[in-house]
Amino acid sequence: EMLEENSSNLLSNEIKPRKNSNKKSRSSLYPEPKPVCYIGSGNNSHLIENILKSIGYENNENKIDDFKFKWVQSSSNVNWNIFKDGEQMINHIQGEDYFTNKLQLYQSLQTYETNYLSLTKRPQSYLTLNQFIPQTFKLDEIHDRHLLFNLHKPGDTWICKPSGLNQGKGIYIVKDINQLKEKFNQEDLFEKPKTFSIKQIKTIVQRYIMNPLLVHGKKFDIRCYMLISSVKPLIVLYHHGYIRLSMFDFDNDDENLLTHLTNQFVQKKDPKYNDMKEETAWTMEQLNDYVNEYILPRTNIQIDWIKNILPKIICRIMLNVIESIRMRLKERIGCFGLYGCDFMIDENMKVWLIEINVNPSLSTNTNTLLQVIPAVVQEAILISIECFEKIHHNHEIFPLKSLNGFVCIYNDLERKSSFPSIKQKSHHYSNFDQSQEEKVLINEKKVSILKCDSFQRSRTNNDLLKTSKYFNEKLIHLNLKKLNHQTKRRSKSVGVTTKSSSKTKSIQIKTNEFN
Repeated sequence: EMLEENSSNLLSNEIKPRKNSNKKSRSSLYPEPKPVCYIGSGNNSHLIENILKSIGYENNENKIDDFKFKWVQSSSNVNWNIFKDGEQMINHIQGEDYFTNKLQLYQSLQTYETNYLSLTKRPQSYLTLNQFIPQTFKLDEIHDRHLLFNLHKPGDTWICKPSGLNQGKGIYIVKDINQLKEKFNQEDLFEKPKTFSIKQIKTIVQRYIMNPLLVHGKKFDIRCYMLISSVKPLIVLYHHGYIRLSMFDFDNDDENLLTHLTNQFVQKKDPKYNDMKEETAWTMEQLNDYVNEYILPRTNIQIDWIKNILPKIICRIMLNVIESIRMRLKERIGCFGLYGCDFMIDENMKVWLIEINVNPSLSTNTNTLLQVIPAVVQEAILISIECFEKIHHNHEIFPLKSLNGFVCIYNDLERKSSFPSIKQKSHHYSNFDQSQEEKVLINEKKVSILKCDSFQRSRTNNDLLKTSKYFNEKLIHLNLKKLNHQTKRRSKSVGVTTKSSSKTKSIQIKTNEFN
């Protein structure tokens, strides 16, 4: 396995002997114990174990809750009640379901666009939902079902996805909308479905991308990675990943799911997989060369589009996701996550976000996967540990010594605007600035968010204290003067109640307070 032999031990606490001392050092008499890690089984757990051993950890399968570092496949294996913030590390984040669950990802993006961005004029840099998410309907909602059934036209193709499953489980293609209606009628009549209930397991239906860009006639998607190395402060990084290809030539009319789904879990089911597996995964360099040779001559894209332009588009989409869910993530020091983000490109070179996966596959059964995955996982772990240790010791987080293949796309410490713009001339996606358009937008819309109806729409739940925090964050990220207040009640007038010493007074927010 491709692991660096000389990885620095970021957690080394060895005590050096004093100079001019003939006595043995305390560390030689009582060596510091190795930090303990707990690694859950499955999904190439040996890779994680080898990485952690190389940087000085000791695996102890018995210490499920007493650990320094824990890596498990699901957050259901984490007892959050006894997790020690700032002392332990875990590869999951409370609130990650808001973007790793297919339905909740769509709802998070939809809510953010409808509730928050409706308050202000969207800058040109912002991508609307329909620009990167295929048309989506929620089957568990009657209104959405009726819209879908009425919208469907002959020739339309839809793909149904259970929201909480992965590895292609439960996915099916729908060409005849009556098939979907029959499923609902069966369940209404209390007939037991053959596989799972599309009412019990919430399902989304998306318009199928019928004109995908093909590689030698085969459908492919891009598996890139999003690393949230820290939640407090929020730090997000991107890795370009690799390409996943179908084993079979693409045909919209082919009912074989292997033609339409590209993940390894599905492809492995075919008897020909062992003979063709090397053709199911490419590096980004291979895709870049292919596009330059075969796609570039018949399109108006620039040379090395995959290398230079595609990452910027993907990062812009990732930032949309982060903006939509960042306030729903529980801020606990020591939580991090490595997520697999799947994107597709159509014939018009338009980029679509398909889904974001928790616990992405770490299988290394092809040469490309062996080249990419161990390096990605090792760097993700090293970066996360480095961030954790620097936060723990109150050190500056940046620059990151472990940074190699990842690039930082979101950094709360340097965040200037709710709509960060990637500098076109920069090779590092972590550099953001405010465009002139954004500055004008902020000046024009400062007061809009203070209106009572805006305040009401921006509420996340019925907890007024959380609403106050949510409201305050919106002001901060519009570069406004921070309001230190506790909301006691809402009134029809634009007022905020605050405590000052033992007295409680009401202040009227005026426009000039923010000039």
